[in-house]
Amino acid sequence: MPELPEAETIARGLATALTGAAVSSVRLRRADFLKTGSRAALRRLTGRRVTSVGRRGKCVVMHFGRWRLVLQLGMSGRPCLGRAGRPIGPHTHLVVTFAGGRQLRYVNSRRIAAGVHLLSPGEDGPLGRLGPDADGITRAEFVGRLAGRTAPIKAALLNQSILAGVGNIYSDEALFRAGIRPTRRVGRISRQRLGKLHAAVRAVLAEAIAAGGSTVTGSSGFAGANGEPGLFTGSHRVYGRYGQACVRCGATLRRTLVGGRTTTYCPRCQK
Repeated sequence: MPELPEAETIARGLATALTGAAVSSVRLRRADFLKTGSRAALRRLTGRRVTSVGRRGKCVVMHFGRWRLVLQLGMSGRPCLGRAGRPIGPHTHLVVTFAGGRQLRYVNSRRIAAGVHLLSPGEDGPLGRLGPDADGITRAEFVGRLAGRTAPIKAALLNQSILAGVGNIYSDEALFRAGIRPTRRVGRISRQRLGKLHAAVRAVLAEAIAAGGSTVTGSSGFAGANGEPGLFTGSHRVYGRYGQACVRCGATLRRTLVGGRTTTYCPRCQK
């Protein structure tokens, strides 16, 4: 479930807590969770300091000089802060301990589309397959990357090679704001309407980041690096509201499947 706003929230929390901290040990608790690099290479992080923490798409990226540790969040990734000596919970696949006893613990119960990548200088790993970040893409590039495609617009928004960071929640929310039905083929949407969608995507992501992301009941339970819930959930206009009244026109919200993902929309407001 973590999308761009959730990854950004986690990255900011880790940056505040860990920038400048030196690694004292790295423990990989599940071997197949390391997708790029080796156990030996991970151990070479010992003694290195965190120079910065950022985000790319739905991934949290920790910089150790020219080396990067990429935490691919997938469907249920939860990088969080802990303290050495305290119990480690289930599904914790990576533990990085820093001088002073603070720990980064990467918890992931489902492991779908998730993992850890240690990238050497010049190596991009999964980051090289991503399109531009959705929160920074220009209107011209957004329209240019989408215009003329035959896929449903929701499926195109979920395609990380086209646009990085948007998932099920924020595609539903942006399409509602733009008044575009998620099943509409991209090639049948005018450039003007795609421009309106660009503005909606940028706006909803900015609002969600400001609110610390979305914590949805019954999901993997997103929380920030310090365990704080995302507060944007209360601002959802369509996502998770199937069968309820549209906040704009009062029509009953419907749902369908697009690209294998459950999608909620208003049959009256979205065309």
